[in-house]
Amino acid sequence: MRTRGTIAVAVGSVAALILVGLALLAPMEVRHSAPFGFALTLDRERGIAVRGGFVTPNYPGFNRVDLDLRAYHPEADYDLAVFVRPDRPGASDLRAVPLSLHGERIRHDKAVFADPFVTVRFPPIAESAGSRYYVRVEVGPRNRDDVVSLWSIKSYSGARGVDVLAAFLQTRSGERATPPARAVLLGLFVLFAAAFGWLVAAVTGFALRASGRRFDPPR
Repeated sequence: MRTRGTIAVAVGSVAALILVGLALLAPMEVRHSAPFGFALTLDRERGIAVRGGFVTPNYPGFNRVDLDLRAYHPEADYDLAVFVRPDRPGASDLRAVPLSLHGERIRHDKAVFADPFVTVRFPPIAESAGSRYYVRVEVGPRNRDDVVSLWSIKSYSGARGVDVLAAFLQTRSGERATPPARAVLLGLFVLFAAAFGWLVAAVTGFALRASGRRFDPPR
């Protein structure tokens, strides 16, 4: 019994360590913070949607935008280009991505439950955390007279769990979070890992006891 318990505890501990390692080091795409989960591009002064908007990454490695594009000719083909540049005077475009879409994909009257976003990926921008970027869409020559607007933007970074944790431990001004906030967040993370390890250990112990009863010879 003691051997089975030791094995179960060892398996649970290893599982908890693997979970922590994957959570902190495994690459993932993390969406940046925004009031509605996405950045609106509405020109409030004129009351119209435009072809560009601003995003502010929370993390380094800014590498993706999801664009809610709207056009008025579902039967047409659209040649577009997406540009990303820092929001500062005289800044050059850091990324330019060509994009060809059928009008049905970006029609103006999308269904209520349809996914309105088109995903655009580009090479990561390393030092992007906390910087503001302007994302704009331009049309090709054959669509020069077509109306294409950008209603909203979701932005993402290719980050690791440790980057996300570090961002949560900072305030908007870049200062460290208060000790109680850091303690609560880290405590929840450790508690989750410990609970996962306990669950794996319990399941392993049950399996070992069941297999022992199955193969014990009758007395």
